[in-house]
Amino acid sequence: MSARGLKILVTGPYNAGKTTLVRTLCGDAVTTEARVMGDERVKPTTTVALDFGLIRVGGHVVRLFGTPGQRRFGFMLPALATGMDGYLFMVDSSDPLSLDEAREMYGLFRSMYPGTAHLIAANKWDRESRMSLEAIRLALRAPENVPIRPMIAYDRGSAISALSLLIALINRSRVVSRIQ
Repeated sequence: MSARGLKILVTGPYNAGKTTLVRTLCGDAVTTEARVMGDERVKPTTTVALDFGLIRVGGHVVRLFGTPGQRRFGFMLPALATGMDGYLFMVDSSDPLSLDEAREMYGLFRSMYPGTAHLIAANKWDRESRMSLEAIRLALRAPENVPIRPMIAYDRGSAISALSLLIALINRSRVVSRIQ
């Protein structure tokens, strides 16, 4: 049996851990980072175009496309989302102030890509200051049927677990589509 290809978008607001996740999963990922303009205390670089990596998970070859998180690069999102099979929406579970922007971005994705398989990854789950999954669900206004998965982007097992769940959701949505 040949491997089936999937295109998965890794998206979310600035500093959610998207580049870290793609690097953790793919190792030699292609990244387009530049020095942060503004507050470099948060992190010294930011993605300006995309992150890209390949990984084989089960019977799938997965192409991961990480999006920029800053609003000024928002024009990249529709181009990167074209042809996606699903998306992983990442949030920083330790930063309540980032959830306003996350809510706006998540709402935009749900309206632009209704019915697309996705999950929310509550990254930085290893921090004591993390919010509960229910608080994140309420802040994002996420439907009850959308899984929210605790995650640590730099931990390969955690990253693979979230990606595997998303792949299962994509496969399930394909079966439902065929039946209907």
